[in-house]
Amino acid sequence: MVLDRVFPHRLRSQSTALVHDALMVPLAWTAAYWLRFNLGDLPPDYYDYGLRALLIILPVQLIAFAAFGLYRGVWRFASLPDLLKILKSVIIGTAIAMVLLFVITRAEGVPRSVPVIYTLLLISLLAGPRLIYRWFKDRRLYLSPGQRVLIAGSGKAGEMLARDILRNPQNTYRPVAFVDDNPRRLGRDIQGLRVVGDYGALPDLTKKLDIDIIMLAMPSATSA
Repeated sequence: MVLDRVFPHRLRSQSTALVHDALMVPLAWTAAYWLRFNLGDLPPDYYDYGLRALLIILPVQLIAFAAFGLYRGVWRFASLPDLLKILKSVIIGTAIAMVLLFVITRAEGVPRSVPVIYTLLLISLLAGPRLIYRWFKDRRLYLSPGQRVLIAGSGKAGEMLARDILRNPQNTYRPVAFVDDNPRRLGRDIQGLRVVGDYGALPDLTKKLDIDIIMLAMPSATSA
């Protein structure tokens, strides 16, 4: 497509994320004032000061987002490291913006509780959509058609195998559950899949779960 040649998919994704985050900053800042004044009308002076403060907060916050690499990641695979980046960029960006506001205007018209409320709201507004988007995409994969797979082994190899299968766009296989002889893992969820029994239960589980393929994820297993 012409659009793909002019604006590659990754560039479009980064631009969309940037626009989303840029909109969340004034939303969080305005909501912080609103909550500070108990969801009532803002005094006119505070309203004016708050709008002027955004002229400093917005660019500083966007620079902090870029500096911490928020746009090098992909929403589809948002994870704990991405949430830590959001946490750091929001806290440090807010701190720098508050210092600048204090130097320039003595932070006039900015109640002390507003930066705290703003920080919490912005973290939620940035992290929430990313996690919801990943959940939605993962849910589509879990419900996708394909041969039903039971994975034997729920260790690191099994987790990596399940993750690779779920991220395969061809949807050839659909992982259903794990089996493992480690009793501490029984009933645990890994990549959204339950450890449903031990290796001895394989014949019964294969019938019960309508399994098409059993994949072994046990690097140390013998041929027997």
